[in-house]
Amino acid sequence: MFTYVFIDWENAEKTAKQNFGSVINYEEFNIVVRDIAQHNGSSLVGIKAFGDFDKGNAGLMSRLVNLGIEPHHVVTKTAREYLKGSVDIAMSIEILKTMYTYPHISRFVFVSGDGDLRYVMRELKINGKLVDLLGFEKHTNKFIINMSNSFFSLDIYPKILRKVSKSEKEKMIQSIMYDDGVRIVITKLHRLEQGSKSFIGLNYLRSKLSSSYEERVVELSDSITKCIDCDVLETYKVNNPKDPSHPTKACKLNKDNIVVQRVLSAKSNGE
Repeated sequence: MFTYVFIDWENAEKTAKQNFGSVINYEEFNIVVRDIAQHNGSSLVGIKAFGDFDKGNAGLMSRLVNLGIEPHHVVTKTAREYLKGSVDIAMSIEILKTMYTYPHISRFVFVSGDGDLRYVMRELKINGKLVDLLGFEKHTNKFIINMSNSFFSLDIYPKILRKVSKSEKEKMIQSIMYDDGVRIVITKLHRLEQGSKSFIGLNYLRSKLSSSYEERVVELSDSITKCIDCDVLETYKVNNPKDPSHPTKACKLNKDNIVVQRVLSAKSNGE
């Protein structure tokens, strides 16, 4: 049996970061994926990873190549908007192309938790292919778990995730120290915190930035992500009276963060 692996790298990294506060340990991740791909004597033909590799760590594409993973860069945003579903679309097209070009490949392995893959999974199964799925169980769409021939939980492999090291965090903080988008986010949230609201919702902050900086919506959304990654913003959950089962994510400035201190100090000095 010949197997091909397709990794939704965008989804995997987002799940690691937002749900586990971690990053992917590339070497361990690669070992686990290959072991599962060669389950029951399957012959591994190749591994492809899809994502916007302009974001995140510099040199990631080269690192993946060195691990034997073929990266496919996907543009996920323009200056004004995010291109929703662009990774799913690019990955699905490549999967179907592989199925039709190489009919001897009988098993496809997906690494993703995204329910949008159900369409290409259905097409593969209609054509008699086996479709196996790897993902973190609580963060993988239940529909695609049920559609797969076999589901392999990544939760039993704790070594595939790791915490960001102190030196990595310091480099990240230095990289945003004089970032104008980060400065705008900090300044806006500081003003909102001076108001009468008991908390500032993360989506409320986004909406306020969007209305004030319409031409920079995508850039500032990325700046919020940088602020969260570097502990400039602290996020926490508050009760949502309209929907108790879905708490609201709120945010506040981390006044102990050196970037926050620099921006607020410059603001008070009129810089």
